[in-house]
Amino acid sequence: MIAARRPRVLVLDAQSTEALACTRSLGRAGHPVVVAGRTRRPLAAWSRHCEASYRLSAETLAAFAALRTWARDHDVGVVLPLSERSCVLCNAERDQWEAEGIVVGCARDDVLAGAFDKAQTVLRARLAGVRTPPTHAPTTLAECLDAGAQVEYPCVVKPRFSNAWNGTAFLADHGPCYASDARELEAAVRARRQGEAWPLIQGFVEGQGKGVFALCDRGRVVAWFAHERLRDVRPSGSGSSLRRAAPLDPRLRAPAERLLCEMRWHGPAMVEFRDDGSEEPCLMEVNGRFWGSLQLAIDAGVDFPRLWLAILAGEGVGAAPRYREDVVLRWLWGDVKRFLYIVAGRPAGYPGRYPTIAQGLRELLGAQPPGTRLEAWDPRDPWPALGEWVQGLRDLVARAGGR
Repeated sequence: MIAARRPRVLVLDAQSTEALACTRSLGRAGHPVVVAGRTRRPLAAWSRHCEASYRLSAETLAAFAALRTWARDHDVGVVLPLSERSCVLCNAERDQWEAEGIVVGCARDDVLAGAFDKAQTVLRARLAGVRTPPTHAPTTLAECLDAGAQVEYPCVVKPRFSNAWNGTAFLADHGPCYASDARELEAAVRARRQGEAWPLIQGFVEGQGKGVFALCDRGRVVAWFAHERLRDVRPSGSGSSLRRAAPLDPRLRAPAERLLCEMRWHGPAMVEFRDDGSEEPCLMEVNGRFWGSLQLAIDAGVDFPRLWLAILAGEGVGAAPRYREDVVLRWLWGDVKRFLYIVAGRPAGYPGRYPTIAQGLRELLGAQPPGTRLEAWDPRDPWPALGEWVQGLRDLVARAGGR
C-alpha cells in the first residue's frame, strides 16, 4: 500500500530561526517545504529541506495575494505564518487562501486577539485568576498621566499592539520603554499611541524572565516545554541567545494552562512571566506563535511543528511527549547582537542591572556550558550555519545605512 503524500508546506518569515527549525522538522517528516521571506535568500532557504524560495515584495495585502498565487502554482497545501504580521495578513484574506485549498496554519482573528491585543491579554489573565502587573489601559492622555501616578515611577509604557494593523498598513512600533516621571511618560505615550489605541501603563515587576511553551488544540494543551534563559539577546529583556531545557515548573504551568483555556487558544504559544521566587509568577505577555528558541524544544524531544501539522490535518497527537532536560543551545548570532546591545549601553530609564562590556566579551568569546550546541549548525544540514552570518551581516549593513 502506498502511503499518502504529505502536503507541501509554505513556511513564512523565512529569515527567522523558528522558520529554519520548522523547515528542518517538516522536511525530515516527509513534507515538501517551500519558504517565503523579505530577502533574496533568507535563513531557512539555506536548508537542504527547502525546495524553493519566494521573495515577498512587502508586508501588504497585495504582496500576500501575489504570494498566494505562487503558493497555488507550487501546489502548497498548508501555509505556516510564524510572525504576528504574517498571521494578520493571512487572516485578512483567509477565505481566499482556503478557496485555493490551502490550510492557514494559525487561529482566526477572534482567538489571536487574546494575545495580539495586550489589553485583552491582561483582561483574560484576570478572568483566569492569573497575576498581572499593575496595568492600566487608558483612553486619553489625562488617563495615561493618572495611571503613571497610580502605578508609581518608574513605570513601563507598552504599546497595545506589537503589530498594529489599520486595514491597509502596519503602524510604527516603538517598543516598550520606561518613564521615570510625568514628563517622560507624556513623551513616551504620545510616541506609542497607535491611532485610537493608547499604550498600556504598567508597574515595573522584579524577577527573572521565565517562559513556558505550549501547543493547544482549541484551548486544550497537548504539548508542553520549558527552558531556562541563560542569556537574553537584549539584556533589558527579550528572547534568549543561550538557553537550557528545563523541568516544567508547576508554578508556571498552572497559570499558563488556565490562561490558554480561557483564551481558547489554538496553535503554538509562549506564555512569559516574571518570577522572583517568592510571590506568584506575574504574567508579562503571550506570544501567540512559534518562538525563537523552537529548535531547542525539537532537539530536546518535543517536535512542535510536526504536532501542529497533525492538528491542522485533524489527526490526534496522543499523549504529551516527554523531553530531555540536559540540552543547551546557543544562538551564536544572537550573542553577537547581545554584545552590540551591551556596547550601546543601558536603555534610558531601565531600572534593572545591566552587563558591562567586559562581561559581554567573556560571554561572546569565553567558554560555554558543557555540551552546548550551536542552533544553526547541523552536520546533516550545514549550510544554514553560513547563511546565519550572511543574513546577519547584511542586516547590520542595512541598519547602518539607514541611520
